[in-house]
Amino acid sequence: MYRPSVLRLVGILLAIPLILTGCRKPPAEYDPTMDPLVNPPAMFAPPPTDAQDIDTEQTLFLQLDGSPNTLNPLFASSAYEGTVQDVLYTGPFTFDKDMNWMLNEEMVESFEESDDHTTFILKIKDGLTWHDGHPLTADDIVFSWQQIRDPDVPCPAQKPGVEPITECVALDRLTVKYVQPEPLATRLWNLLFPVIPKHIYEKHKQDHPDLNTGDYYVTQARNPVGSGPYRFVEWKENDKIVVERWEGYKGRKPYFKRIIFRIIPDTNMTLLAFQKGQVHAVERLSAQQFARETNTRSFAEAGYKAWGTQWQFAYIGWNMDGSNPFFADVRVRKAMTHSLNVDLILKKIFYNLAGPCHGVYHPDSWMYNPEVTLLGYDLQKAAALLDEAGWVVNPQDGWRSKSIADKNVRFDFTLLIPQGSPTAPQIAAILQQDLKKIGVEMKTRTLEWSSFLKSVREHEFQASTAAWGTGTDPDTGWNLWRTEQYDIGRNYIGYSNPRIDELFAAGRREFDFEKRRTIYQEIHKILYDDQPYTWIYDRPLLSAINKNISGVQFSPRGLYGFYPGFYNWWMPSAVQVRP
Repeated sequence: MYRPSVLRLVGILLAIPLILTGCRKPPAEYDPTMDPLVNPPAMFAPPPTDAQDIDTEQTLFLQLDGSPNTLNPLFASSAYEGTVQDVLYTGPFTFDKDMNWMLNEEMVESFEESDDHTTFILKIKDGLTWHDGHPLTADDIVFSWQQIRDPDVPCPAQKPGVEPITECVALDRLTVKYVQPEPLATRLWNLLFPVIPKHIYEKHKQDHPDLNTGDYYVTQARNPVGSGPYRFVEWKENDKIVVERWEGYKGRKPYFKRIIFRIIPDTNMTLLAFQKGQVHAVERLSAQQFARETNTRSFAEAGYKAWGTQWQFAYIGWNMDGSNPFFADVRVRKAMTHSLNVDLILKKIFYNLAGPCHGVYHPDSWMYNPEVTLLGYDLQKAAALLDEAGWVVNPQDGWRSKSIADKNVRFDFTLLIPQGSPTAPQIAAILQQDLKKIGVEMKTRTLEWSSFLKSVREHEFQASTAAWGTGTDPDTGWNLWRTEQYDIGRNYIGYSNPRIDELFAAGRREFDFEKRRTIYQEIHKILYDDQPYTWIYDRPLLSAINKNISGVQFSPRGLYGFYPGFYNWWMPSAVQVRP
């Protein structure tokens, strides 16, 4: 069993038993429930009991929208990295498709929790090794915890979860003792952090304490030594990453002998590769592809469409740290949201496959607050809010401006867009036109993913658009919204609200489920009222799966990033796969 990445960013759509009757021109209003290629039962079929019916020598070809920056799980910052890392590394804890925490029984001999929920004793199985044959021991777990806690190691996605663990020691070669002095509702999730090999990463720690720079660590990040069901083979920049089933893995072996992650950022090239059989799964089709461009005989011959619910949302983040004169004012942020025609976006760009986003928590989640009322598209309200905030229209040129420190400042800002997004430029174009109608000029700038990530991490932007996936627990929002996370976490926009800080701290401490739900519902409401983001839409699962692949499951995280994910995918024997 592998341990999914701890980038922890449940409604499951049931299979629709329709019969493929041939390809025909789709109706003007696309209805996925009437599409015979959507969610056929064969796609979900579990592995047969007779292993001879499964081809265990096949290669699974998966597609990545972009190239990972690293394969060191401590520094994972994107879905690209997490997807690859999930098969290379393992750990004692994981979670299933319904986000239930669980032990990795293939690695764990025993696990005990004290009655007061503060002390945990883990014993791992004897005989576990890393891919290079070096023993995997309790020292590796302790070392990994130490590195995540180390202020010199820049891994903001991991730090909040392990902060409550004040002691992590090896009692012997196979036994680890964890101590969290304060009993917390998140106590089990806190234990779910990545485990890296001590014998690899301790070597040059003195020279490069961040574990991330210097030739040695850069090489390790691109040639990782893991402990998961697959071992690293090859990484060709902007082309592919190859992993191979590790026969030394002590747990159940995955069905595919190797996985090749093909790096194809262009959505049109991705669809073409799928139809040619060069890619077995495309995790993210554009809505236009899903509704229109897959209604062809060549696609039907290649595979099926997977459609479901994900707890993922797209947003525009407004930098309110004081580095620009616009977005510290909540009235301005609300005006931006009133200026976004979400209904048009859902119809024109998403073919009604997506729904409007109600804020930080998905309507199917247990922490969702039904009292949240969406700020609808209303340019008159937007204009009035901007007037109220002092941004008034100059009758000479039609643009809004405001006197700040005796200087006339025009409302002119830039929206940062990550390269490769098929929808962000279209959304930006719609917003741009409507803002112009009320006297606000919005420019756009597109950056390659690593450059985009660097800019938002360093708070060097005015507004940016991206998407967040779900965490395993709402506490994972800690490093997005708490004040101190501006400097050390992923609070890229500089949001600060003392009540939100208090509520996240309370949510960690509350064991009563209903009381805890109330805490996160209040967080939901406050964040929506503050509009640090303009929440746009809930991203649906829109994927393509080769017709010979079965064993697919959906989760709030999508196709990947949970146990078993594609680890449980299989292909029947005697299938001829095109190269």
